[in-house]
Amino acid sequence: MKKTLAFLLTLALLLPTCVGTVAMADEIQYQDTFTIAVGNDQEIMDGQMNVSNDVVLPQVYSYLVERDLEGNIVGDVAESWEVSEDELTWTFHLRKGVKFHSGKELTAEDVKATYDRLLNKEDPVRYTQTMGFIDHCDIVDDYTINLVTLEPAGPMLASLTLRANTLLNKDYIEKYGKELGKEVESVDGTGPFKLVEWNKDEDMHLVRFDDYFNGPAATENIRIQIVPEAASRAIAMESHQVDAAINISAEDVLRFKEDDTLNVFSIPGPGCHLFQFNCSNPIIKDTKVRQAISYALDRTALVEALWGAMGEKPRDSVAPPAFGYINLGVIQQDQAKAKELLAEAGYPDGFEMNLMCTDVYNKGVQAGEIAAAQLAEVGIKCNLVVVDRATFSAAWNGLTPEEFPDWGMFLMGAGYITLDGDEGLKRRFATEEDGKNSNNYGFYSNAEVDELLNGAAKTTDQEWREKAYQRAAEILYLEDPVGCYLNSRNETVILSAQVEDFNMTPVGIYDWPSIKVRAN
Repeated sequence: MKKTLAFLLTLALLLPTCVGTVAMADEIQYQDTFTIAVGNDQEIMDGQMNVSNDVVLPQVYSYLVERDLEGNIVGDVAESWEVSEDELTWTFHLRKGVKFHSGKELTAEDVKATYDRLLNKEDPVRYTQTMGFIDHCDIVDDYTINLVTLEPAGPMLASLTLRANTLLNKDYIEKYGKELGKEVESVDGTGPFKLVEWNKDEDMHLVRFDDYFNGPAATENIRIQIVPEAASRAIAMESHQVDAAINISAEDVLRFKEDDTLNVFSIPGPGCHLFQFNCSNPIIKDTKVRQAISYALDRTALVEALWGAMGEKPRDSVAPPAFGYINLGVIQQDQAKAKELLAEAGYPDGFEMNLMCTDVYNKGVQAGEIAAAQLAEVGIKCNLVVVDRATFSAAWNGLTPEEFPDWGMFLMGAGYITLDGDEGLKRRFATEEDGKNSNNYGFYSNAEVDELLNGAAKTTDQEWREKAYQRAAEILYLEDPVGCYLNSRNETVILSAQVEDFNMTPVGIYDWPSIKVRAN
């Protein structure tokens, strides 16, 4: 609470003096600073290691390709590309004159160094396995590179939009190694904004990069305030100490819709909440037990109670409306069916397990409380384990089943950042070869799912790929459930009515270069 009060007081004192105005040609006065309150900091400004979110990285770094506001894959640093007749060599032609924030020009050497680091199986980064279908990167000339695969790669372009593909400065890779992205001086991208200040768990300051290859941004400064408590972010927003805030409670969103000085920006997002199963648990590994838990929950009531005010609905699949989506319907509560399945599994009187929940996600603890009450009605006793962000993050740090906390089920977020099932399904649910949970957090393993997802990664037959993802979804959602999917999350941002031209892509990437804030 002291930290929160200090934050609000600091904003109140500083904003009137540090935010200037810029006169545009039509005489409208605009602020030179856009300030946003977020719930958590970036753990590292290295896209190959970052698991925080995609709020900041795309503003500082560039990619070969990206998603536009309509969700189409378009060139970023790559002007054009083509694939060879055998579909194994993808050639990308780079823009000339692309500058890093340090002033160095980006060339094919930087792209190769980026992918050499990303694909190094001897010294892997977090996403080495995710992009493992790429075998190597070759330089053709200063502005042309080849990404070479051993087999046709259906998800190639979609996967290149994943945060792991942020293009790095070769010199910085050599200089900083695994320390890259941990401090301001080790961050050097080619994006629209340059990171100039970073006080961990407090704030970040980005400054417009005037040599950005797509032209300078409309606003000079972006200030990101780290405010862990949703209530404090709401106060900062309502008192106009910030221009925007994210991860606001449903009750505050509903209230802000009636405030003429604020705007609620909301679009359907690719993410969701789910209670994921720990399939290494001796009880939970039984398919019938997992099906019983799934039928015991009243998703409709839970989602309406917690996120209905934000317009969110119960999930009807493991995937959002993206490539490979299939509508499997909202699973309806059936307590009789749940008890029948428990009896068949050998637990006619139920059992006891630990259920992890966290405020890392909006209404996360309340979701755990409601789920525990519903499961108790069929004889499943849940011991709620409420964890903080540090404990939550540590649980996905490549642990073995023996090292993993004693959670039978845990609250998790799942996104479809590339809008393709290779990242949305294969990365999370294909069997991990090393038996650890670097990406497959709940140690899920199903032979048919592996065959479908691995097969879809090795073909460019998009019709076959789509059918494979749809069949995998049926298994993961209904037949051998990987978790209990809850809601389809909206991407919701609260904005001051003074903010103009705010937008984001369908995968939740903010279009910060276009944002302007009218001065009062």
